[in-house]
Amino acid sequence: MAEGSSMYHNKAQGKARSLDATPDELRMLVLDYLCHNACSKTVQAFTRDSAIKYVDADGDEVMTTSDGSTFPAPLKARLSSGELRKEIRTCILSGQIDEAIDLLNKYFPSVLSENTEASPPLFKTDGRLEYIPSTSVNPAHLLINLHIQGFIEATRSIPLPYYPPGTQPPMSPISVPSGDVVAEDKEMADSKSTERLLHRAQNLYAEANRLSVAEERSQYLWELRKVGSLLAYAVPEKGPVTQYLGQDRREALADSIDSAILYRTGQPVVSSVELAARQTAVVWTMLHDQKVKLPPPSSWPAGVTPPGITRPTTVASSIPAKKSAEPETPETLVPFDLHTYLDTST
Repeated sequence: MAEGSSMYHNKAQGKARSLDATPDELRMLVLDYLCHNACSKTVQAFTRDSAIKYVDADGDEVMTTSDGSTFPAPLKARLSSGELRKEIRTCILSGQIDEAIDLLNKYFPSVLSENTEASPPLFKTDGRLEYIPSTSVNPAHLLINLHIQGFIEATRSIPLPYYPPGTQPPMSPISVPSGDVVAEDKEMADSKSTERLLHRAQNLYAEANRLSVAEERSQYLWELRKVGSLLAYAVPEKGPVTQYLGQDRREALADSIDSAILYRTGQPVVSSVELAARQTAVVWTMLHDQKVKLPPPSSWPAGVTPPGITRPTTVASSIPAKKSAEPETPETLVPFDLHTYLDTST
């Protein structure tokens, strides 16, 4: 037993250095996160201030300028794609669904194309990890989801404004004209609007019935019956199906479309740091559920403390401690929580 413990300790010491990320690795991790979230201006400032080095095909260092004009081609392409993704996301979050569809068809046609392969090859991170998007990337599903949201936006009687980060809402609400003539015009407009909504609903039912899988048809037809009930209320925001009118539904759709864009363009669906956090959470939760015990602290690599565990400190004493005949009892692993980890690490 003692020999096995010593072997574990030696291996841990030998691998301690490999557990320490280099400054360049940490900077690249941050850069990957910024690129994934389409923070182009932040990328330019970060690369300038953190002295990230790029090399060309010949291994020569590429000097970057403040505007990022000399970024490597793959990085520039990723940033350009990110700006388009951000524009599409803003359209969806603003309720401008038709505009989002037009942008998708123009810049990322494979996302909604009927000729797109339903399940393309998975993206591999460094040849080791594979990530499957949590929502469907089937073009038929994405298109009908967009059309359903477009129908929902058309039923609104109370606007739901969206202000992108960094923008300010208007100081005063937009005034609405009043009067008998306006009331008559509004009644006629409402009649035409209802007619258009009914036509949209018919098209949605036809689109759902064209789905090839019976279970999918059933699910979408059930949802359409719920969404269609918005037509029964003059002010649907005060009806019993207001859950379809919230901003959270727009956000869920925007996330789904963004994942599909990344998936179809061969980019990671999540950033490297998010993937690492998810993997760590799953592994540590499984270890906790299996009641796996930690090895004794004396065998932990230098500078490494498991999440949720406090490294014990030894206090020198003039009185020699009594040596216990029992081996040191290790602590049970705790589930990994990213927010708790970040709070305790700062």
